Amino acid sequence: MFMKHKYLLLILPALLLCLYACKKAAQSKAITLTGRWFITKHDLKLLKGGVQVGQTIRTDYTSDDFDQFFDDGTGYQSARGNNNSPSLNTFHYTFKDSTLTIYINASPAVVEKVTKLTATEFAVHYETEIADPNNPGQPATEVDDYEFIRQAL
Repeated sequence: MFMKHKYLLLILPALLLCLYACKKAAQSKAITLTGRWFITKHDLKLLKGGVQVGQTIRTDYTSDDFDQFFDDGTGYQSARGNNNSPSLNTFHYTFKDSTLTIYINASPAVVEKVTKLTATEFAVHYETEIADPNNPGQPATEVDDYEFIRQAL
């Protein structure tokens, strides 16, 4: 009789450990881009010849400023119109190996580097060559860094 109880004392802790591990695995969710992300910060820098010549940081965003990503590779982004009221722009996207590519209508694709993606925070980095605002024939580089938070569910 004692032998049966001895095995039970060995098996019971192992069984409890397995159940605890299964519960923990079921609770953890995969971190995904899918969902509504509210913009909290936009850091824009202007570079000429690799030297920063200007910077604008904007943090005065509202709940009208967001990007919505769906599982099927589509989404929409809020945008302020001429009358300062929100409107929506639709897009398609791909996301692979921290590269987010946004396709809006017939415009060239926007390729962004995802620098942070957690359950509640998301950040992207984007660089593009533009015409120098002060010297239209000269190139400059615009560097955009955006930060977002996920909508509370």
